[in-house]
Amino acid sequence: MRAPFRHLPLATIAILFAGCQPAADDTAAGSAGGDMASGQTVDTMAEAQTIMALEREWAARAAAGDVDWIMNLQASNARQFPPNGEPIVGAAALRATWDGLTHTEGLSATWEPTEAHVAASGDVAYDFGTGTLKTPDGQATPIKYLVVWVKENGRWKVAVDMFSPNR
Repeated sequence: MRAPFRHLPLATIAILFAGCQPAADDTAAGSAGGDMASGQTVDTMAEAQTIMALEREWAARAAAGDVDWIMNLQASNARQFPPNGEPIVGAAALRATWDGLTHTEGLSATWEPTEAHVAASGDVAYDFGTGTLKTPDGQATPIKYLVVWVKENGRWKVAVDMFSPNR
């Protein structure tokens, strides 16, 4: 199965997210919006808070080495785009990556979301934030990240995870 954004030009992705609500403050974004297809109102502010909470939980679970929880958070076609590396595609490759990241002595990552934005439809969102990557040799590198979320069976799942050092 292909990733939903893999072959889309940047302009198309920008249009896709044009329905996302602007930031309400510095910690989360969103406002009440409507889902035109169902006629139901989506509380994008509440959904943005859910995304922020999931990011914080994800960071805590990564620190604890809970790879099963992390894998349950991944969308069926999730991809990770690490710095200076090829995309990581598929559950087996993602699990191997998270096993390595969480079980390598001296290697750790911490992160905190800055903002989350949810589309008025309530089925796609993104968040971004900052963190620190510590390597086994003791070096600490500031990082930034961007995550695209999709709703699968009514639950937020990570579709795309991208991070890089602040260099």
